[in-house]
Amino acid sequence: MISPADLMKRVGVGGRLVPFFKSVCVYFVAGCGATPSATAVAAKCAPILCLLLVVLLHHGSAITPQGRYARRVACGLALSALGDALLVWPQHFVAGMAAFAAAHVAYIAAFELRADAAALAALCYLPTAHYLTLLRPAGALRLLVPLYAALLATMAWRATAAAAAAAARAPAPRRRRAAAAAAGAVLFLLSDALLGYSLFAGPVPYKQVLVMSTYYLGQLGIALSVLETPAAAAAATAATAAAGR
Repeated sequence: MISPADLMKRVGVGGRLVPFFKSVCVYFVAGCGATPSATAVAAKCAPILCLLLVVLLHHGSAITPQGRYARRVACGLALSALGDALLVWPQHFVAGMAAFAAAHVAYIAAFELRADAAALAALCYLPTAHYLTLLRPAGALRLLVPLYAALLATMAWRATAAAAAAAARAPAPRRRRAAAAAAGAVLFLLSDALLGYSLFAGPVPYKQVLVMSTYYLGQLGIALSVLETPAAAAAATAATAAAGR
């Protein structure tokens, strides 16, 4: 797992994540619960757009497996920002859900869809199935909500499966990145579970704070899976230089 010290190193190097943390603070101080407006959209989307920029600048143009992974994560972040903007207005709820569903497809592609880790699949799908029995969506949402939940559970399954596979055989930097993605995916699932319960089952105390804090932390974890710690980056640079001699 990424330690607090490691996280602070990532923030400090070039200030890559400082805009994200600042924009999250702005959202909770000024934008949380704001009436639908362009300002509310800007406050809500800014943290995700900051992560998107960091991901694109880090590996977004590389013609490597890591670059391909970064572009898929970037696609998920961009679609998430679109979903955030749409959900500011309640009448665009279905469109916002569709944008987030597409974001989960992008994340699933990044984590790779494989028929493995059956135990982790059960840990993701069975609680999701039970959770759905608590919800009472109406109309077309009776079909759309379970479909969305299935995508969300699949995304969490693939992220945790990738982390488990990395823990078994990957070097330490890759293990940390995979663990960050898995933690992010689980937090994303928790955020949407809280939101869904508040919409289709009953009130959730401190809903906005709980939903958005877990959501931003979840997206941060997924974005961190693209980045390298300063030590890992230095080691990779040294290895490349040594190979070129």
